[in-house]
Amino acid sequence: MKTFGKEIQRSYEDFIYIPSIMFKSIGYDILNTPKPRWQDLLMRCYFLIGLGSHYYIIYYMMLRIIQWDTLSGDPVTIVRYAEIFFLSVNSEIKIITFIYYRNRIRELCNGLGRVFPSENSERRYYNVNSFYWPRVIRYGVYYFCFVVLLVVFAPLVQSTCIYLYQRFTIGSEAKFPYLRAYPMQLSFDAKTPLRYLFAEILEFTSSHFYMTFNIGTDIWMMCLSGQICMHFAHLGRVLANYSPSYERSSEDCEFLVRIVRKHRQVLSFHKELNDIFGMLLAYNLFTTASTLCCVAFYTIVRGLNLEGVSFLSYFFSCAAQFYMVCYYGQKLIDLSEALSEAAYSQTWYNGSLTYRKILLIIMLNTGALSQRNNYYIVGYI
Repeated sequence: MKTFGKEIQRSYEDFIYIPSIMFKSIGYDILNTPKPRWQDLLMRCYFLIGLGSHYYIIYYMMLRIIQWDTLSGDPVTIVRYAEIFFLSVNSEIKIITFIYYRNRIRELCNGLGRVFPSENSERRYYNVNSFYWPRVIRYGVYYFCFVVLLVVFAPLVQSTCIYLYQRFTIGSEAKFPYLRAYPMQLSFDAKTPLRYLFAEILEFTSSHFYMTFNIGTDIWMMCLSGQICMHFAHLGRVLANYSPSYERSSEDCEFLVRIVRKHRQVLSFHKELNDIFGMLLAYNLFTTASTLCCVAFYTIVRGLNLEGVSFLSYFFSCAAQFYMVCYYGQKLIDLSEALSEAAYSQTWYNGSLTYRKILLIIMLNTGALSQRNNYYIVGYI
């Protein structure tokens, strides 16, 4: 994005586009953006379909687990159910948490939007583009969506390939295997074309619903974290590049007052982000590790067929999702702690005694606040 040799800096809408469009794809618009009435009705209908499909699948998964005779003696099926169980629990908690905190997330998002630099020159001063979604993160999101589609539709593709192969080898005796992404028996027998198609639609809408909440919650967290990182980095640069003078003592002190006010505002965003997502992401560590173990075991046992490859791809996507969350968590801590170093790196020795005392207090408070807010990382690693 360039114009007349100058790079156009990203807008606030660019930052929130990816998480916003992900949730809109399941009919959930957390920001309540203006839209035509018919579009709003379609989104609400699809959201209800996805919600109903999700809990329908969850119900029959739990029912088949309780009916242990359908699982006993088959470790592969047990691990397959365990993988779906941990993934569903993780998604369920994210669904409940996201909907419960939706107003606070909206307020935090709007608050960051209000302090986002408005003019392109101001955005360049903030170095906005360097905090836009990194390419590896964007590709990671695209890869995750691709893998989910692969896992959901791989059984259908595999069934079709097997049937076509049998048609060419054994002719009229070929039978369609009716493979599905979910191993449990539903309330109907999906061994006829129409019922199999209906089962595939149920499984797709359910997977689309809870997998969007699964990664979408983390995407919203990363979106908000990236903007807070931008403000921390800007404060650090401004503080490090400031040159105080004995002759400008009052102006220097007013500069520090503005820095303190801005820092406290950014810290309030930081604290709100931690209150919303902190414990959720700490729990995510347990469920992600459990899911990775189940997927790895299932992939090894199944081998490198289409289903095994799809689950191996899903293994890498889970690991990538965990990395993305850790990346932003560590970046937040590093930039927050760097403020005290930025204060020390300036030419503070040229300032007045009052300026140096205030700067020393800022350095001590910044270090203490960084230490106090380091528990934020608990949700990430």
